[in-house]
Amino acid sequence: MTEEDYHRYIDAFNARDYDALETFFADDFALENAGFRVQGKPAFRAFYAFFHEFCREEVIFKEFFPGRNGFVSNVVIRFTGIKNLSADVLDERGYSGMSVVPEGVSVDVEFYIHYILNKAGKIQFIKGAVWVPEAPAQG
Repeated sequence: MTEEDYHRYIDAFNARDYDALETFFADDFALENAGFRVQGKPAFRAFYAFFHEFCREEVIFKEFFPGRNGFVSNVVIRFTGIKNLSADVLDERGYSGMSVVPEGVSVDVEFYIHYILNKAGKIQFIKGAVWVPEAPAQG
């Protein structure tokens, strides 16, 4: 996948165009993030149908780092609460590692996301890591 392809991927994600987005995925791809795993396209759609009912996500591109078997991207994801989502509901759905964004609140979170591609160039595996900048020294 090239950086240009990745921009099309981000555009599809931001537009909630899951049909276009899934053209980038292997059939059995997996997404791991915040302590939970989504395996396959049906589980991906189910997760985002649920999550995007409560929270809008906008991916803001920063950098693209190509590698031998995939790539890493540096993005900021802006999470905006659409309606309140409780930790209990997240736990019930199996997404207990996620943080809650209250209704009407926007939070920008910087991620490094590792994408592993299969031999056909489709996304086989996605795993995100949150960048937590060092706090300024108190003096």
